[in-house]
Order: sequence, then C-alpha cells, then structure tokens
Amino acid sequence: QSQIKKIVFICVLGLFAYSHMEFEVDRDKGQNGDPPLHEMAVKALSILQKNNKGFFLFVESGRIDHAHHYNNPYRALEETLVLESTLEAIMSKVDLTDTLIVVTSDHSHVMTMGGLATPRGNDILGVDTKSSDVDGLPYSTLLYGNGPGHSAEHRLVPMMNASDAETHNRLHGAAVPRQWATHGGEDVPVYAAGPPGITQALFSGTFDQSFLPHAIAYVACLAEHAERCRRQDAEAVNRSSSDAAFVAGKAGVLGAGPSSQGCSVDTNAVTRTVATGGAKSGAAIVLASSVLSDNGSSKQTNNTNPLLNMGYALIAVAAMLVIAVT
Repeated sequence: QSQIKKIVFICVLGLFAYSHMEFEVDRDKGQNGDPPLHEMAVKALSILQKNNKGFFLFVESGRIDHAHHYNNPYRALEETLVLESTLEAIMSKVDLTDTLIVVTSDHSHVMTMGGLATPRGNDILGVDTKSSDVDGLPYSTLLYGNGPGHSAEHRLVPMMNASDAETHNRLHGAAVPRQWATHGGEDVPVYAAGPPGITQALFSGTFDQSFLPHAIAYVACLAEHAERCRRQDAEAVNRSSSDAAFVAGKAGVLGAGPSSQGCSVDTNAVTRTVATGGAKSGAAIVLASSVLSDNGSSKQTNNTNPLLNMGYALIAVAAMLVIAVT
C-alpha cells in the first residue's frame, strides 16, 4: 500500500496476492498491506488522465460475487461499500461533462430479501420480526436459493450477541445444497452519469447486455464509430473557423485591429481566443477542452483546435449493489 503513491510510470502492473485479494474486512490496512480498491482506481485514473485524447478505465469490485457464492451477505455488503467509496473517489476526480461513468454488472445472484411487515431499522443481517407461520421458527431476512448455507437438520439463523468473527463468517440459509452458490438470471441495473443528452439517450430503459459495449464504443469513438467522430470534429473545427472570421470582422469594424484602418486583424489570435473561450464578442460556441491534472484541478490544453484532441473519457465500474454483482 505504501508504494501506490510513489508510482510515476505510465505502464504499471500490480500483483498483490497469489490468488484473489483479501475481502475488505480481512485486508491488512497497514502501510505494508494491500492497497484498497479506491486508491488503486484513483492512481490508475491519474496516470490515464495524462493522455488528453481520452482513456478507458475498467474497475471491478469482484469480491462481492465471491461473498454471495459463499452465502455470506456480511462480506457482500462490505464489498459493496468498497465499490461505493471507489465510485465516490472517481467522481471527485473527473468532469462529467466530458466523462462517461457506467456502473453495472454481468449477472445477479440467488440472494433474496424477504419479510412480513418488517419495521424500519430492523437488522438487515438479522431475522424477520415475525417467525414462520408453518413451523413457528425464525428465519433470516436475507436467504439464498442455493449454496453452502443449506442445512437438512436445522435452519441457519443469526445468533444474538455474536462475536465479530462469527458475524463476518456467518452463512445464511439456502434452499438447495451446493458447495458454491450459482448466479441468478434476473435483470441487473445499469447506472450511468456523464455528458447531458447522450447519457440519458443511450442508457435509459431496458436493453440486452450486448448493447452496452456498443453504447460505450459510440461515445468513445471506437471501431466503426471512429470515422464518424473524425467527421464531426472536422465539422466543428470548420464551424470554429467561421465563428473566428465573424469575430475578426466584428473586431475590425470596431477598430480593434492593429492597423489604423481597423481592417487588418490577427485572425490567428482571434481563433485562439474563441477556441479558449476568451472572446468577448458574444460568440455562442465555446470550443474549449480541458484535461485534469494529477491533483484534480483543471488545466487548459495548448492545442489551438482542442476538438482535434477531445475524446470522452470512459470509466466502466463493474459490480453494483448486493444483488447485482460481477
């Protein structure tokens, strides 16, 4: 963990465990322990943001999935909070006017949440306030369709006054015995935040999972969309030149040019002014593009035609919510 902040390379591979990294509740949080997911994500983001042509970052909170396979909702919830803190850290470092963030999952799990007239504030990891109307025994609010939590002899019910270790390792009941719980088949949520208009248009409603990569590729100008974006950039640059000519003409009429006749204007300077949003002539289109520095502050690109280098930054964060994990 202490080495993460020292990374200055462009290409980095971090191997922190022989197999899966530890669950958050088990992670060594000291300086010699494994780095948390949000620190790794922010470091990756700071490296990728040095490329002002855009980037793609994929972050997975994959241990949510493993906890559900174990029928262990405590760890699944803890790992979901890891995802939440990672998403918050990422959103604090990007500009959503030119960055698309997609939060989704590749499948659900067979966990269910049930109860009858459960009052607000009831322990989500505890039992329902009403016992079964068949055998009169209590049951967990969170249960699984299958997995290692099945017991033919007795029903697994959370213990009162359990130790932290017992709470962390507790399995919740499952209907069918399996060593490793399966995935579920219901729809999973897709959340997106980013440039207004295009984000709502592409990521609203119900759609097949195969649509997602196409929507991301469309925004990122990848594959067959690259030529379309090049044409749009060229058209935008042409429009900026026309706006600059209009501003130059207006400046000449007002006598703002360097010559006494007021008709010899440095159009290159005017073009640069319009492109950086500094024109005071009332030009309606601001073509400025910016990238973020390592400390999260905004800095202006030096290109006089920023649209040539403008590209939507994409962050696909996988594994979302307790019932929608990857």
